[in-house]
Amino acid sequence: MDSAGTPGRTAPAFVRGFTLPLLAVRLLLGSRGVKRYALLPLLASVVVYTGVVGLCLRWIAGWAPQVDAWAFWGPVGGWLSTAVNYAAGPLKWVVLLPAVLVICYFTFTTIGMVIASPFNDLLSARVERLLCRPREEQSQPLHVTARLVVLSLLDALRIAALQILCTILVLPLLFVPLVGFVPLLAVNAYFTGLGFFDVALARNDLRHRHKKPAFREQRAALFGLGLCMELLFFVPFAGLLLLPLGVVAGTRLYCDTDWTRLLADSGLEHPESFRPPVPLRGR
Repeated sequence: MDSAGTPGRTAPAFVRGFTLPLLAVRLLLGSRGVKRYALLPLLASVVVYTGVVGLCLRWIAGWAPQVDAWAFWGPVGGWLSTAVNYAAGPLKWVVLLPAVLVICYFTFTTIGMVIASPFNDLLSARVERLLCRPREEQSQPLHVTARLVVLSLLDALRIAALQILCTILVLPLLFVPLVGFVPLLAVNAYFTGLGFFDVALARNDLRHRHKKPAFREQRAALFGLGLCMELLFFVPFAGLLLLPLGVVAGTRLYCDTDWTRLLADSGLEHPESFRPPVPLRGR
């Protein structure tokens, strides 16, 4: 690490990505004016997910399958149907509640990124101003700002849809003993890192053709970032902090990327409104 406590450039990309959320904690706690921006996406996601989980629990509580008496078994069939109906109450919580919790685990970050997309943009912009040299602010018409917000939301939806598709493809591997969960964890880790990284890219009007070379170059860092976030989610209640923490980490990765070189090497011209970030030394 350098004198600022950030991972050196010689550190492997995966290690740099894995340590970004830890550095984001320090930035959130030690920088004035950032916490209130972090609360917005946090509150939006918590409110929505609390409502969704509440509806699921209400559905489970109200769901009561009734098995009619199996008349062809005579008295034994009546006894069996009564026993099944009696056991259905506790068993539905044993089966359905874990299923709901697993679904929430693998969708909290994805859906939360879509729900809180406008708030994530505000947090990302604030973090970029802290980490990078001031640049000339360009006043944008309202319709341009609205277009960027819509594009950011569409990009979040695109990543969420691709993650859901890849998750469905690897779900059958869960039946493989011992290692079946690894592909699912890997898919979610990569797309989690990708989603957090994409917040700053979409906000700065970088489109898919500009993002592709960055996604390729930062693949290992994105996986490290996403894996760290997925592991943090296992800590009780830490998942509620994932969104703002991940947005800060993803914005830091955006600021550390050499966009001038990257786009030039790819033969691309950056959008007219895009100004490559210039990180401050010691941040």
